[in-house]
Amino acid sequence: MLALAVVASLVGVVMATVSSASSASTGSALVAPEPLDAGSSAAVAATPVGAGTSGASPAVRTPVAASRSTPTSPSDSRTATGSGASPAAGTSSAAVAPPGTGSSSSSGKPASATPGGASPAGATAAGATAYGRDSVHRLASGRTYELHSDIRVTPAYRGSARPLVIMLHGLLNNADLLRQASSADSFADAHDFAVAYGVGVHEAWNAGGCCGNVTTDDVAYVRQIVADVARFTPVDRSRVYVWGFSNGGMLAARIACEAPDLVAAVGMVGGQALVSCPDVPVNMVHIHGTADATVPWRGGWSDYLTMFLPDGETEASHFAPGSTIRHVLWDGGHTWPWWSVGALWDFCAPFSLDATAAATATAPSAAPPADGSAVGSVIGSAVGVEPAGRAPGR
Repeated sequence: MLALAVVASLVGVVMATVSSASSASTGSALVAPEPLDAGSSAAVAATPVGAGTSGASPAVRTPVAASRSTPTSPSDSRTATGSGASPAAGTSSAAVAPPGTGSSSSSGKPASATPGGASPAGATAAGATAYGRDSVHRLASGRTYELHSDIRVTPAYRGSARPLVIMLHGLLNNADLLRQASSADSFADAHDFAVAYGVGVHEAWNAGGCCGNVTTDDVAYVRQIVADVARFTPVDRSRVYVWGFSNGGMLAARIACEAPDLVAAVGMVGGQALVSCPDVPVNMVHIHGTADATVPWRGGWSDYLTMFLPDGETEASHFAPGSTIRHVLWDGGHTWPWWSVGALWDFCAPFSLDATAAATATAPSAAPPADGSAVGSVIGSAVGVEPAGRAPGR
């Protein structure tokens, strides 16, 4: 009897151990991180390696969603419309190119970089000593931003001005989360541009209808960032770009409309354009997961934002003729794909305000017809065909 009791006890211990291990494994597999836009540090997108990204990748947790999936291939996507001229010519486009494959993200330095002959105005020795490689700066308005640049201004420095990218986080996120998710710092160092990270009031942006009942003038705030960054690192004012995630992407679209003199091109990841600017041509690339339920690609009600959102397929119709709108769709959810920075840079790098102004000056002047048919012919045809094999967004 004693022997039987010992055997029974051993069997019970083994069964308890197996049950405990099984439960732990099952529980781990069922825990899915919240969307990056929900403010969870565990929701940072997949480790961004490749697509031109250099340097060590941050040790971050990969979401359950297939965030390493590649976007829709060119053969499955809409074909470009227009003359096929360079982006600076202002032709409308909806073609999808695989990210990180363009010449600008593989050459090490954009071919169209505009050199500057001297340090930016206002750069002083005091400014140089105040700036470190990575630092938080406070504007005269009291708001802050974070700056990363591998070049700083010194009294002896007379180097070339470089492009500036301003990154805008999502709702209830912060600059550090987007910084970690994107690995934009190492990409910027490899591709010779500076990057600044905006800080939203109450972790939200006034994007023209979303989010968090914010009433701040965030377009003016971004203007202040551009002016302030030039005190610390050389900035090519003709090549300023704004990239944003979710609510930050919505603000990027608003900036393209309301500050066309400030930015040459913008990029939106997992957002929707909530503004309409029929008189202002914009250059914008929109990256969106077709399985996104937080900000649905095809629009509709968002439980997370508690609001209705527009349909991404009709987005281009809200912008002026001559706009360049590119949609890059992929089979993921509401997260920052690992290849996004390469795709954003490939699209934006060829654009400059100087080239756009030159193209506008030489273009024949012709007023669009009063019935708006020019909008339909230039932009409407570019978004009229859905990519084959694309999963529905909602």
